[in-house]
Amino acid sequence: MIAASAAALLATSAPDEKAVYIFKTSSDGPRATLSASKPQSRYLVRARVTALGPEQVDTTQASHATLHGTITANTNATADAGATNGGATNDGATNGGATNGGATNGGATNGASPFVRVSFGSTAQGSDSVSALSSFELARRLTFTGNCAQPNQDTPCQAEIELDLTLAQTSTLPNDESLSIDWTVNFESRAHKSKDAYGEDELVDAPWTIEIVELGNP
Repeated sequence: MIAASAAALLATSAPDEKAVYIFKTSSDGPRATLSASKPQSRYLVRARVTALGPEQVDTTQASHATLHGTITANTNATADAGATNGGATNDGATNGGATNGGATNGGATNGASPFVRVSFGSTAQGSDSVSALSSFELARRLTFTGNCAQPNQDTPCQAEIELDLTLAQTSTLPNDESLSIDWTVNFESRAHKSKDAYGEDELVDAPWTIEIVELGNP
């Protein structure tokens, strides 16, 4: 949530531009763990509007979601110790470099990198995708449906977006290793101010609830 002090007035708008309310919120997703036996994790991220903004403005205008994530390799301590000892006892050419170097110390078989395919979007609108090794960032516009003029009445005003995390090649990750993925989604939207229209932009907590549901693999 945005600290109270952060809700103060921000930069003054240009003389020919109307001031806006900037609505923001964010949510941390559950840590995903990918392995050769579980190479994919899928999530549904839902933003639901619970109220109108100041001056009864619609808070869903010009809205988008930005996904940030980091990828960490989890290596097997026993395997690492074996690889280290193997390299020290032997000449390093047989065990240290060719056999053990890529699998246990490099975090991938034969020196290949365990890339993760990250897709962020929806079936109706399509998805943006990227192959990531250590971190990623993707942004998507949000499309809200329902009764957004009267949130929490009749059909809920909400937007949904899917996140798909898939190990690009299961062969690049040994069976005793895995990848941990920590991720966060930041939401932002804007609406023009009527009062003090040519004054200053104002940062406001978005009156949205964020729900994240883990989906089964297709």
